[in-house]
Amino acid sequence: MKYLILDFGNVLAYPTTGYWFITPKFKEVVDMDKISLPELLSAIKEYNYILSKKAINEDEEYQIFMEFYTKIFKRINYPISLTSIKEIVSNFVYQDDKYTFYDDIYEELERLSKKYTLLMLTDNWPCILRILKERDLTKYFKKIYVSSIYGYDKKDKVLFDYPIKDFKIKKALFVDDNLSLLDIAKDKGLEVILMNRENKHIDTKYPIITSLKEIL
Repeated sequence: MKYLILDFGNVLAYPTTGYWFITPKFKEVVDMDKISLPELLSAIKEYNYILSKKAINEDEEYQIFMEFYTKIFKRINYPISLTSIKEIVSNFVYQDDKYTFYDDIYEELERLSKKYTLLMLTDNWPCILRILKERDLTKYFKKIYVSSIYGYDKKDKVLFDYPIKDFKIKKALFVDDNLSLLDIAKDKGLEVILMNRENKHIDTKYPIITSLKEIL
């Protein structure tokens, strides 16, 4: 096994607040006591399609998230100024406090990079490339595939074809925390492992790990 393909979310890092789109800045700007969390999460799900638009840089990403958050606040009928929305979006795109990295990633990526050619396949946005670079993590990966840049999410299946074709992969191991995406990867001919960082019991046909070190 020469190639190891890693997801980002819940594999290398997790949402600081427990929710990907409710960032620390979001909670600072918005009065969460005046919002129904189920209603907010429903609105996020409803407008998630907006985030599948192609963005090849952070400025394009900013415009997409402006549309995303503007529609969400309108949907939940929350009174908020344009200035405050811009503050939330700017923080999401140009800063990185929305992510908290797991303590073991530097040590384990160093070890894994000595055995495998590491690739990343992530449903994410251009800002992740800057964040990974600032954290000195890009050095471990031969190539990073970001869904927004390619215009496809992993669920669209075709995103998996890019690393497979680019590196003429015959055999590779794919690690993700989403069972449905493991099914797709398996159909693409990859070996798969479920990352279960929270160590919850999951009835699955796939091998389960709770940290990167278990890959070795």
